[in-house]
Amino acid sequence: MATTSRRKPPASKSVFINCPFDDGFIPILRAMVFAIIAAGYHPRCALDATDGAEVRVGKIAQMLGECDWGIHDLSRVEVEDGGLPRFNMPMELGLHLGARIFGERRHKRKRALILDADRHRYDQALSDISGQDIESHRGDPDEAIRCVRNWLSEHRPRNADPLPGAVALQADYRQFQAEIGALMAPRRLDADDLTHSDFLFAVRDWLKERGADA
Repeated sequence: MATTSRRKPPASKSVFINCPFDDGFIPILRAMVFAIIAAGYHPRCALDATDGAEVRVGKIAQMLGECDWGIHDLSRVEVEDGGLPRFNMPMELGLHLGARIFGERRHKRKRALILDADRHRYDQALSDISGQDIESHRGDPDEAIRCVRNWLSEHRPRNADPLPGAVALQADYRQFQAEIGALMAPRRLDADDLTHSDFLFAVRDWLKERGADA
C-alpha cells in the first residue's frame, strides 16, 4: 500500500525561522513558535526533520522557497570561544533577500522580520542592512511574541480580522506553559524534554483544547 506524504502548508501561511538552536535560545524560539501557530500560521525551520545525508544549505534554501514569511534572528552573530563569529543566520537572511530580489514573481512577495537583542547592535557586524527595520526582543520571550504578532498582523489583508493582541498572546503562552505538563502526561511525554516536533504538537493540541484554530 502506498503511503501518503505529509502535506506541506501553503507558502502564504508558512513562516521560516532562522535562529540559533542552542539551549540558551530555546525560550525565544518556542515563544516565537507559539505566536506563529496561535496567529494561524505554520512555523518552519531546520529542526523540522533530521537527515544526516541531507545537505543542510540545500534543505534551508528549499524551506525558504516554500515560505512567504521569514524571521531572521541575528542576536547570536558574535565571536565564540574559537575566535570566529557565527555566520549561519546572516547567510540565511541573505538567501531570503536574494530570493526576493532575484527570484520568480511569487518570491517577490516574501516578507522578513529581522530580530536582534538590541535594535542597533547589528550595525557593527552587518552594515549592509543599515536602514532596514530591525526589531529587538531584548532576549525576552514576551518581547519575541510581541515582535512576531505585530509583524504578522501588520501584513494581513486589509479586510482580515486583527490578530489577538500581544498582551493576550503573552498571557496565553504563560497559561500554556503552566498546563503543558498535564496535557502531555497522558501521552507519556515529559514537558521538560520535548523535541521540536513534540513541542509543535503540544502547542496545536493545547490550542485545539481551547477551541482555537491551529
